[in-house]
Amino acid sequence: MLTSVTVKNFRNLRSVTLEKLGRFTLIGGKNGAGKTALLEALWLLSGPDLPELSQRINAFRGLPSLGPENIFRDIFREFDTDKRINVVSNGDWGNRSRRLDVYLRERRQIDSVRSNVPSIPAAEQLSLPQNEGEFEIVFEYTHNNGNKHSSRAWWIAEQLTPVGPGPALASEGVRQERQMIQNRSISVFMPALRRQDIQTTATRLGQLQIEGEDERILSLITPLEPRLKRLSTITVNNTPIIHAYLEGAKRPIPVHLLGEGFNRMLGLALAMNEATGGLVLIDEIENGLHYSVHQNVFSALMSLAEEFDVQIFATTHSSECIRAAYRSFEEKDKPEFAFYRLSRVEEGVKAVYFDNEMMETSIKFRMEIR
Repeated sequence: MLTSVTVKNFRNLRSVTLEKLGRFTLIGGKNGAGKTALLEALWLLSGPDLPELSQRINAFRGLPSLGPENIFRDIFREFDTDKRINVVSNGDWGNRSRRLDVYLRERRQIDSVRSNVPSIPAAEQLSLPQNEGEFEIVFEYTHNNGNKHSSRAWWIAEQLTPVGPGPALASEGVRQERQMIQNRSISVFMPALRRQDIQTTATRLGQLQIEGEDERILSLITPLEPRLKRLSTITVNNTPIIHAYLEGAKRPIPVHLLGEGFNRMLGLALAMNEATGGLVLIDEIENGLHYSVHQNVFSALMSLAEEFDVQIFATTHSSECIRAAYRSFEEKDKPEFAFYRLSRVEEGVKAVYFDNEMMETSIKFRMEIR
């Protein structure tokens, strides 16, 4: 589990350090303070042999591909690629840090096995000459055992033509060469603006059912739907869809009809098993949740995090959410909860840690801490 993290030169974060992290760390702050950027930096750190993540995070924000001239540059602070991105963490594994350095350089031609090539639509298509970007992004990772790993990614565009008659097609994406890290934990990013894919959630539920663990997730979602009895995957038109069996209902109901809050918590609960031993990163955790269920949700969330050995980082704009999270964890024997507020200052972004006394004072006098 991470105990501290420092992020430098990523997005709008010049240098920010969170020194006291809990099993559940909640991050507040005004719009543009860097809350989402901090989650993204943690996600890159948890996938240090996957440089294509540097572009996947843009898809979470709804950004299109930036093309060969600007690709990768937007994650560097003020687009300044002369300064490396650094993400450094310490944890309960010992005294040595884990460090990820990210930088841009002119692309090197290296004859080696390439992995994770972008998929080509239709196996019968033929590939014509391709264009590749002049620059590549490099992930250099140092594990706490001293081992070093280096992976790289670059922009590529291919023209495709069908075997039979038809117009030529174009495929644009990112190609990467990976020095894979064995047995590393998987982390899951839950963006604020996108609902989980129907088939992804069905696959995750199926895995839990195989392992006999599916009943454990009901504790997180029943506060949002007390009538829920059980969940089951039913295939409709060749698509597996999770259905909910509700008390009093005549037939099972597809879960995507049960509201945003229900589906967000279901997706989060199902992600816990996949992220065992890793991180779950949740942007705007309060989305779709009525304030009255916050405390029950956080209590259930913490129980699942402990059972699956998951560490949670979440952002919020809600005062009710912050108070409910604190009250959910105040009876714990050890400090499992941490709250930070990010603020924009002249030199960049500052992270302020709220200890128990500051939290109690802020809640008692209803001070603005979002």
